[in-house]
Amino acid sequence: MNKDWISLCNAPPPRDASEADEFVHRVATDWRTAGLAATVIPLCEYAEQVTLRPAECREKGITSLREAGWSDAAIHDATQIVAYFNYINRIADALGVEMEPNARIWGHR
Repeated sequence: MNKDWISLCNAPPPRDASEADEFVHRVATDWRTAGLAATVIPLCEYAEQVTLRPAECREKGITSLREAGWSDAAIHDATQIVAYFNYINRIADALGVEMEPNARIWGHR
C-alpha cells in the first residue's frame, strides 16, 4: 500500500479507511488541490480533456503522459476507462436511471 500510495500523492499513507476516503473525496472534488504526485497530474489533465473537450485531444496530451512515465498501454487503458465512465453516465442520465432506494450517496453517512 505504501508504494502505491506514494505514487499517487505527496502525502503520507492514510492511517485508516476514513483518511483514505477523505483523500478520494479531495481528488474527486478538485484534483488540482489534492496534493497529487507530479506523475499523476498529466493523467488527470488528460482525463479532464477527454471528458470535457474530447475533440481537442491531440498528440501533445499523449506526449505529456509519456514524459510523465506513462506507457502507451497505460495511456490506452486510461483512455478506455475515462471514456467508458463518460459513456455509462450519459446513458444513465439519458434514460433517467435513478439510484436504488437503499443506495448510500457517496460522501453521505
